[in-house]
Amino acid sequence: MPIHHAISLPAITDAEFARIDKAVMDHAYDIQNRMGRLFDERIYENELADRLRADGFEVHTQVPVHAVHSSFAKTYYLDLIVNGMVYELKVVESLHHSHKAQALHYAMLQGVRLVKLLNFGAGSIQGDLLKNQLDEPDRHHPVLRNSGWRPVSSSCERLIDHLRALLNDWGTHLSGSLYNEALIHHFGGESQCLKRVDVCSASSVLGSHLVQMHAPDAAFHLTTLSDGQTSYQRQLQHVFERIPLQAMQWINLNHARVEITTLSIPEKQAVE
Repeated sequence: MPIHHAISLPAITDAEFARIDKAVMDHAYDIQNRMGRLFDERIYENELADRLRADGFEVHTQVPVHAVHSSFAKTYYLDLIVNGMVYELKVVESLHHSHKAQALHYAMLQGVRLVKLLNFGAGSIQGDLLKNQLDEPDRHHPVLRNSGWRPVSSSCERLIDHLRALLNDWGTHLSGSLYNEALIHHFGGESQCLKRVDVCSASSVLGSHLVQMHAPDAAFHLTTLSDGQTSYQRQLQHVFERIPLQAMQWINLNHARVEITTLSIPEKQAVE
């Protein structure tokens, strides 16, 4: 299987969640009152786990989930599982979008409906319950839009073949960084794939820019934008116009819609 779970989690009803969460939140507020908000995350995790075990809950910490594809493997760790309910702990001034995206990524990896963010670093405990609205089959039917894609070499075709295989194994809606790391791995790892190239103005070399190479003269760039793609493409074009590459393949994972666009020499020449 492409995603390996250390433990299988039951479906949590709303009533069972309410019972678990009352105990979790009561302890979380008391822990912050007694210990403040400046310790490392693991300190709060261990204290909360000890208290909940003393209350009779089944508690697991740092539970591994393995995402595997061919020779690539990456392990994530779920902070806290209480009677099957997943909690992701933070110690930050406030929760924001990246924390929510990470928590939902974990929920989809584990295949659970609910995950709750718990932040000990704010002035008062913050809790944010997130719901994974997608069943597993819903994530395995991506819509591939490649009307703007042109292969400039066999490596470009291999890039898309690897992407299709990843989506077939893992489905959509996971963290963009996971798909990106897997593509880097399949093109030789960081030592081979990540290269610095010159950035040129009309009369001089301004410095260098890090790109992800899938061929000697072609790079790929992966994003997870759900809006603003037209504006982002203009910004990406600015980069491409000033680096010595024949093509850049832009992959945008827009939830279930996979958008592939090629920036290539004809566009560069048109600007010049």
